[in-house]
Amino acid sequence: MGVLSAIRRALSPRRDSRASLGDAAPIRGRYDAASSSGVNTQHWANADALDADSANSLAVRKRIMQRSRYEIANNGQAKGIQLTHANYVVGRGPTLRMQTRNPAFNTMVEERWRQWCSRTKFARKLRTAIKAKLSDGESFIVAFSNPTLHPGGTVQLDIRGVEAEQVTSPGLAPSEEMRVDGIRFDRYGNPQTYEILPYHPGGEWSGLGMDPIDVPAEFVCHLYREDRPGQHRGIGELTASLNLFAQGRRYREATLAAAENIADFSLFLKTQMLGDDGPDAVRPMSSLPIEKGMMVALPMGYDAYQPKAEQPSAEYSEFTRALTCEEARPLNMPYNIAAADSSGYSFSGGKLDHLTYFVSIDTERMDVEDQCLDPLFELWFREAVKVYGWSVPESPSPAHTWGWPRKPVIDEGKTANARKTDLGTGVATLRRIYAEEGLDFEDEVRVMAEDYGITVEEMRAKLLSQHFKAAGGDASEPNEGPGGDGDDSTPPAAGARRFRMNGRNGRTNGRAAT
Repeated sequence: MGVLSAIRRALSPRRDSRASLGDAAPIRGRYDAASSSGVNTQHWANADALDADSANSLAVRKRIMQRSRYEIANNGQAKGIQLTHANYVVGRGPTLRMQTRNPAFNTMVEERWRQWCSRTKFARKLRTAIKAKLSDGESFIVAFSNPTLHPGGTVQLDIRGVEAEQVTSPGLAPSEEMRVDGIRFDRYGNPQTYEILPYHPGGEWSGLGMDPIDVPAEFVCHLYREDRPGQHRGIGELTASLNLFAQGRRYREATLAAAENIADFSLFLKTQMLGDDGPDAVRPMSSLPIEKGMMVALPMGYDAYQPKAEQPSAEYSEFTRALTCEEARPLNMPYNIAAADSSGYSFSGGKLDHLTYFVSIDTERMDVEDQCLDPLFELWFREAVKVYGWSVPESPSPAHTWGWPRKPVIDEGKTANARKTDLGTGVATLRRIYAEEGLDFEDEVRVMAEDYGITVEEMRAKLLSQHFKAAGGDASEPNEGPGGDGDDSTPPAAGARRFRMNGRNGRTNGRAAT
């Protein structure tokens, strides 16, 4: 045994100084959220390990959709949040900004697109899609040919909204690959076709036919917020706070009922005497009429007192405010926008709370451009080339951007001064500032030139002199160029050359100015 013990000791790992520090035993970490105690088990009883599509199954989406629509239709706070969000995201609608090197072609395409948007009521349909996306979790816009839109000589592409229930696959097997409810995919995960019912399953005509129509994916815009990898159908954007809207309504109704109940009683009669002490007999819960201007003798042994209303309590306003904040939090919408109430804000505090929401608006607009605007413009431009006889390739569509309505500015003076400083130092360009205002720089320069009775080139030179030639001096007091009231004798060409060196877009604007 002695020899075996020696061999065993020689082959076993050597113990070092860590054993003296108590590190010989393995370390076992612990998370409170992973524990299975009684409280945690009850709290997270509904947690699951499903993937995104299984968690957002047809049954789950349908129930949340119905409850969300019901709450928005019956809750003024929820309806206001929905309308406000759609107005902030879409507003008067996006504007096409062509980016080719041919200004005349850019203007022509932008005008044709504007006319098409007006005929199809594009902005209104897009606002409806954003409202449906908030309540239902997703919305669908289907492109189709409409010969009655404007017969002959114009693009006949039209769009219509489709509710989420119509995009479905009746009888879909759970194990069927490359297919999610209403959507077929290729082996790379790209949507190929959408299965759309000809009639809404809850409509009066649903019995006429429930066989879905396969619509190619290029003609369908699917707007939804993707919260998990592998998610292909959307869930209501207010799902996380939907219960709060119902609780807020119940709380308001309970508070109102309590106030009404106590207000129904004008006076109470009370006595400290027992029934055998000789007071006048009064039947419990009986009522006595009160006439205006009359003095009434009370029964012997009774005193009158008026009840005090305890509702709404002092905490009512604070509670409803906190409730509104959490209700609108899934949209990153601040309280003063969700409630349309800034009475408790300072001026700077109200502006500061808008920043998070405005970032979310920009993100959602980018998604709308990728999922809806660019695909629709691709279809429109393909048809427009044929209809109007443009000598350009049909596909891909030319370089372009989208201009959105500007976000509200609270202090116009400070905003104007900040932009003036940015222009004077070359940090910003007029093209970008006009785009932030939802305007097209080229169009506005042409309009200004017409108003002042000068050419477009002279107007550009004026703007260049006003905003950039003073960059080396005091930007708050720009000098006038030739033909103005100032003493600066620097020709426009020199200012244009300096502008080429300062701004990213200076090459194009500088060339136009010279």
